[in-house]
Amino acid sequence: MKYPKLRELKEAVISFFSPAATVKYPSGPAIIHPRFRGKPQPQDTCIGCGGCVKWCPAGAIKEINDTETGKRKIVWHYDECIMCGECERICTTKDGVKMVPEFELAGFDRELMRAEKECDLLLCEFCGAVISTREHVKWMLEQLGEKQPANLAIFNEKLKALGLTEDTKRKISLDKRDDLFALLCPKCRHRVN
Repeated sequence: MKYPKLRELKEAVISFFSPAATVKYPSGPAIIHPRFRGKPQPQDTCIGCGGCVKWCPAGAIKEINDTETGKRKIVWHYDECIMCGECERICTTKDGVKMVPEFELAGFDRELMRAEKECDLLLCEFCGAVISTREHVKWMLEQLGEKQPANLAIFNEKLKALGLTEDTKRKISLDKRDDLFALLCPKCRHRVN
């Protein structure tokens, strides 16, 4: 009967002097795996295209278009997010939203559990419908490279940004085909052509 008790005593001494098997998370830093998916954080390279809004399985990303001010706001609600990473995977620019290793998201105020990205809207010059965001059009023009002037209506936006053309407000008459190079939504463009 002596030997089993000595074995237990040996195990207790070894356990006492060995490091802990678990992490000391509340009192110390948490060790996070490199592939851990935390909350989605919008980056400066987000172009506001709205692809993540349509793809989010939980519906945690909302798109708010304000045509009066010409702004689009994309809001990530972390209290509804399931941290699946689909918004990062489907991102048009591939780095517009990143999953950061932050997991302490508990709180009492739901307004603090969100992130926002605001972009300038491009509106149809005839009917005022939303076409896209300025950042999205700039990104598309960068991807086109030397083929940018092929779509003169969109290329005109780049020229306005460079200050080479004026931003004029005019009344377009579609029946007279006043301006084929105006920035129009697909419905109005169909009526011109």
